This record gives sequence, structure tokens and C-alpha cells, in this order.
Amino acid sequence: MAAFPLMLPGTSRPPKLVVFDLDHTLIACDATILWTEFLYEKKIVTDPIWRQYDRDMVKSYAKGVLDIRDFCRKHAGAFRSIPEEKLHALAQEFAKKKIAPLIFPDGKKWVKNALQANIPACVLSASAAFIVKPIAKLFGLTDAMGIELAFKDGFCTGEIVGIPTFQEGKVERLSQRLAEAGIGFEDVLFFTDSRNDLPLAERAGYTVCVNPDAVLESSARKNGWKVAEWKLSLRTQMTAQVDARACRKLRLFEAKALPLKPIAGSVPAFE
Repeated sequence: MAAFPLMLPGTSRPPKLVVFDLDHTLIACDATILWTEFLYEKKIVTDPIWRQYDRDMVKSYAKGVLDIRDFCRKHAGAFRSIPEEKLHALAQEFAKKKIAPLIFPDGKKWVKNALQANIPACVLSASAAFIVKPIAKLFGLTDAMGIELAFKDGFCTGEIVGIPTFQEGKVERLSQRLAEAGIGFEDVLFFTDSRNDLPLAERAGYTVCVNPDAVLESSARKNGWKVAEWKLSLRTQMTAQVDARACRKLRLFEAKALPLKPIAGSVPAFE
């Protein structure tokens, strides 16, 4: 069993659970938006309204004011006519063909660090669970939580089941998991990129901010959290740049997913 390369601050012990956000943390894109584009590519949808919903979502998410239940209802309209079994099959294809090339090498390395040290690791995302779970498997993770959407008569309704894994909801959902495992928040190491994850970032034993937005970066400086700059390989970056130009109106690849200027006091490679 390999030693985990990071001890929790003020202690000589590693975390008991490593939690990874997904979009723009483990992967260099927003899986929800890329999923919409995948549906267009498959000719499953053609109406431009779905792209408009995604654009509106990006703006609200960046401001920290997204109504997640309203967005899920609207977004599900793009795949509401797809039978559940086919939807899951499409999600697996999507993960392998569209997401796999956009995995941050550093993200994969840190998942591997946890698994080799025999430390449980999970993905905790505000994307839909049926999308999140096959993506998590690309990292060798079977423990993954996303927003659970309801299915009725074999089709997705877009209604959220239980507590959505978004903002404070991530804390609530993880709290349930920690209670079952007998682990406290102080023993959690959390990786994220977004201000929307501040409720969990502030509860975790330690937080690593990956290519953070301005609000999260400011909090990182105040709290002494590490700031990590993760990049795609040069070859993948070139491909991503092409895709970004093709999907510019969607902001599929936000600036933070591309190379960043070093941040004073950060740990670029986070070794």
C-alpha cells in the first residue's frame, strides 16, 4: 500500500475520504453542456432552445444563483423521450467518447493516489447522476453521487429525487455518507473549482482549489487552501481549443479550463 502524498493540515494523518467535484475539476469541461452537444450530434435534438437553456445555466451558475430544480426540469426535456435503458447506454458511450479525452492527468493521478493508499474516494457532482456515474468509472471509481432525476414509466421526468448535490446540498448528501462510515468532515479532503462548492469547502478538513473561479480563489487565500493549476496535455489542449471555437457560444470550455497564469503562493503541479 502506497503512502498518500498529503497529510491533513495540523495533523500527521492522511484523509479518511477524498471527495472530487467533477466539472472543471477532474475534467476540462462541463459534462452537462457537453451532454447536450452529444444529443445534437446524435440528431436526438435539433431545437436551439436546449443550447439557450445551457447558456442561461452557465450565467446563473457563475453568479451562484442557479435554480437547480428549474434547470433540471428544462434540461431533461432534451432527453425526456429516450427510454431509460437507452439513456444509460448513451451515457456510457458519451463518457467513453466525449469525456475520456478531457480528463485532467493530475485529476487521474490524485484519484490513483487515494486508491493506492487504500483511502476511499468518491465523485460528488451537481451534474445528473446517470451522467456522473459512468464518468466516475473512467477513474476506477464506483462511488459517485450526482443529482438523482426521477423516472416514470421508463422515461426521465426531470424532477429531482431527494436532496440535489448542489451547493449546500452537497454537504447534506455527504453528511449522510459520512455518518454511515463513521467519518467526520474534518477527515475529508475536497477538490473543487467553483464558488458553488464553498459550503462543502468550508466544512472539509482541507480543500484543494483546482483552477478556481475568482470567488473560490479569494476564499483559498483567506483560508490557506492550496490552489492547483491543472492542464490537459498539449495535444489534447489543441483539440480542445478547436472544440472550444466550434462551441464558443455555449462556453463549453471556459477560460479556467485552459492554461492559466501562475497564482502567487499556489502549487502549480501540486506534487
